[in-house]
Amino acid sequence: MYKKSVILLVLFLGLSEIIFAINSKIVDGSQNSVLSLATQNDEDSQISISNFDDPIIFAALPSFDQQIQTSIKTADARPEIIRQYLYKYGSPLEPYSDLIVKLSDQYNFDYRWLVAIAQQESGLCLHIPENSYNCWGWGIYGDKVTRFDSFEDALRRIAPQFTTIFLKGNHSKDPLEVMKTYTPPSDGSWAEGVSTFFDNLD
Repeated sequence: MYKKSVILLVLFLGLSEIIFAINSKIVDGSQNSVLSLATQNDEDSQISISNFDDPIIFAALPSFDQQIQTSIKTADARPEIIRQYLYKYGSPLEPYSDLIVKLSDQYNFDYRWLVAIAQQESGLCLHIPENSYNCWGWGIYGDKVTRFDSFEDALRRIAPQFTTIFLKGNHSKDPLEVMKTYTPPSDGSWAEGVSTFFDNLD
């Protein structure tokens, strides 16, 4: 019995040493792996840190002023061009700058026509028959005067007539051609004036 106990004790101690040795190797291997990773990470960090010596290029954000300028450029500038032009001459058409562009687009003609003809015919509505709101000499023959309820009413009623009667085909870009039907008696001064006002609005 005693002999058997000694043998079991020797086997137990031997197996314990073997198991302990195996565990030690596993732990050492894991630590080495961790150390390797840590070393590698440290090296990567050192590489990254060493790059601070290299020049760094930053992309600057656009300034607020640049953003505003870009917005203005991309927006439709025509109403503001007309508004400033009408304001310069003290024209009562100034509040209708947006409507002038809108009607021109709707009826497919150059936005400058309504302004240029109004300037040629009435100095931009400063010289018109009383209470007529007729800035374009539309339907005015001697004592006969076509009257409108307001400047807006006049614009809305005249714009479709422009594109139907005068501003089509070659007429759409040539004041001389438009003059032949708009005001045939003119000696050419009408077309010359309209052309000048076109250039001023460009």
